[in-house]
Amino acid sequence: MNHAPSYADQQRDPRKHLIGISTVVVFHLLLVYALLNGLGRKVVEVQKAPLDVSIIEEIKTPPPPPPKIVKLQPKVSAPPPPAYVPKTETQVQAPTPPITTTAERHPEPPPAPPAPAPEPAKPAQVNIAVACPNHQSVPVDVPKQAIRMGLSGQVLAEFTVAANGDVKDIAIVQTSNSIFNQAAINAISRYRCTGQGREVRVRVPFVFRNE
Repeated sequence: MNHAPSYADQQRDPRKHLIGISTVVVFHLLLVYALLNGLGRKVVEVQKAPLDVSIIEEIKTPPPPPPKIVKLQPKVSAPPPPAYVPKTETQVQAPTPPITTTAERHPEPPPAPPAPAPEPAKPAQVNIAVACPNHQSVPVDVPKQAIRMGLSGQVLAEFTVAANGDVKDIAIVQTSNSIFNQAAINAISRYRCTGQGREVRVRVPFVFRNE
């Protein structure tokens, strides 16, 4: 009894493989021939044709324009319309008459007092020995009160000798005690002075000793 060949047996059959391989080889040969004949000619034609060479310049794009500065102006709102004010009748007053004022007359200031007369020149100072040569012969009495109190002192007196030699204007310039003032005045009043042709001022010191 004959059995049908299995799939494995069919695959092991070398005839089937030979037919397939032959078919693939023939197809490749035909493809190589066609490529050699057709593509070869086109490559030769392409090589023979002149080559066009063009230099493509770089297209420089212009810089973008600066941005536009748009100044925004503040919106000025229109002022509101003035409020309606009804017209009122105004009364025109008569102009008041100008007030005339009379300037008050101020009393004139009193005249300035006359300038004081210049003081007479003071008499020149003269030594007592020149004006009153006898001054040393006039005794000087020590006051009794100073003797009782046991006081001693000094007095500086000044007087004027007139042009005729008279003694006047006796004054005490300096004193250690007022007890001695009157004794000095009494001594000066007894002086006999010589006129100098003008008034002169004389100073004389007194020393009171309580012995």
